[in-house]
Amino acid sequence: MSAAGRIVVVGASLAGVRTAKALRRKGFDGPLAIIGEEDVLPYDRPPLSKQFLTADEPALKPLENEEFYDGVELRLGQRAVGLDRTAGAVRLADGSKVTGEHVVIATGTRARSLPLLPDGERVARLRSAADAARIRAALSSARHLLVVGGGFIGCEVAASARSLGIEVTIVEPASAPVVRGVGEWVGGVLADVHRDHGVDVRLGVSVADAEFGSSGVSVVLTDGSQVETDFVVVGIGAEACTDWLDGSGVPLANGVVCDDRCRVVGGGGRIWAAGDVARWPSGTFGGDRRVEHWTNAVEQSAVLAANLLDDAADLRHDPVPYVWSDQYGHKIQIVGDVGARFETTLLRGSVAERRFAVAYSDHGVLCGVVAFDLPREVVQKRPLIASAARMADVS
Repeated sequence: MSAAGRIVVVGASLAGVRTAKALRRKGFDGPLAIIGEEDVLPYDRPPLSKQFLTADEPALKPLENEEFYDGVELRLGQRAVGLDRTAGAVRLADGSKVTGEHVVIATGTRARSLPLLPDGERVARLRSAADAARIRAALSSARHLLVVGGGFIGCEVAASARSLGIEVTIVEPASAPVVRGVGEWVGGVLADVHRDHGVDVRLGVSVADAEFGSSGVSVVLTDGSQVETDFVVVGIGAEACTDWLDGSGVPLANGVVCDDRCRVVGGGGRIWAAGDVARWPSGTFGGDRRVEHWTNAVEQSAVLAANLLDDAADLRHDPVPYVWSDQYGHKIQIVGDVGARFETTLLRGSVAERRFAVAYSDHGVLCGVVAFDLPREVVQKRPLIASAARMADVS
């Protein structure tokens, strides 16, 4: 099978590479280009906050082996700066253009910055391999690490640092870590898990000021307290990488707006989007969604490739989201829609033993599950969430 011409994938991300792989698996043998801003072969990002920081000999985990890219025009170390959606032409920072019959937008997200703590010798955000290498180098000599932001990335970096014997303080303005993701009750359990391992967890406060010295950083919090630290990791969420699309006519709304077949709205059937950058309508949960999860990128890429190659495929992307986090030997898994607005019910296990599953429901309908070290609950409940099962029927 061959499309009318070249397919250009912008973003050497998980979604970008999995789209290319799905296209090849489905028989596309035409010209295929992948454009990536980093100058290394595409790699898996989840290990950056965990194994990469703690392993004796850290290594990036490639998404595919080198042979996969035979026959692929791989443009690494090239940043996309513009798109002519009518011509299908992607403009690169070096002034060159890559044109395709179809363009797939898979540029992902970037870590948000904090003006009071800009990236520098003693401050880093974590998104890329270069970021992880800087943090790892800092941890090799640090006695204390300050993590600003209690999301999953921040919590994973904190857990990694503690495993290395480093003192850690987490600062989170909300009432619990990952409270926007799992709600206050489960977030509170996660805070206690970190405290169990010696982390100083400061909740309900944020950074008011910071002073950089020759040997460290002095950070003043909004409650007037002060934290002296060797290094700071800022983990306050991510934003979609869409600035390069400004003026292109591609609709943007905290991401690239596409339909549930992964076609960009107004793209004439030749512009597509997948992964962290894509926003699409969900029939299962209602409203538009943009999901920054590994599993979503994989599933969405397969739908995109099928629809791009065959109009009659008409596959819809409407998944039950799944994400996980590894901290202190615990596997925390989230499936479906969870958060502070839902009712919570302990399904199984013991919170005290840190092995339990919690259901999230809305007006008696199961919407999501969070499980600590109970993977079977996630596997069993995912289809029930998809079918909008009543809590009365969930056991």
